[in-house]
Amino acid sequence: MTAPFGSLTAALDAAVMATLNDGQGDYLSAAGTVLASGLELILERDVERLDLASGALDRSVTLTVRKHLLQPLDRQGAFLLDGKTWHIDGIASDDGHLITFYVVP
Repeated sequence: MTAPFGSLTAALDAAVMATLNDGQGDYLSAAGTVLASGLELILERDVERLDLASGALDRSVTLTVRKHLLQPLDRQGAFLLDGKTWHIDGIASDDGHLITFYVVP
């Protein structure tokens, strides 16, 4: 990735998150330690999720965040948004810049 493209992508991601975020929250490790705070998060409800084992289509909740802000990445972690803790249940999508997690309360 060239430097100008990378900076344009970062600017686009920042604009998307600033426009679409549902508030700021904290990223927690599996042990409950705050790994990052003040993250802009996009919360989406009723996202379709295919259960590969049963073939059933379920409705899930997802949280999207800028991936580079999650260092270290703890796939067993959680997010705290508006006083509610959302535990990571899987990765819905990851384009290298924005990562979307399936989450459960």
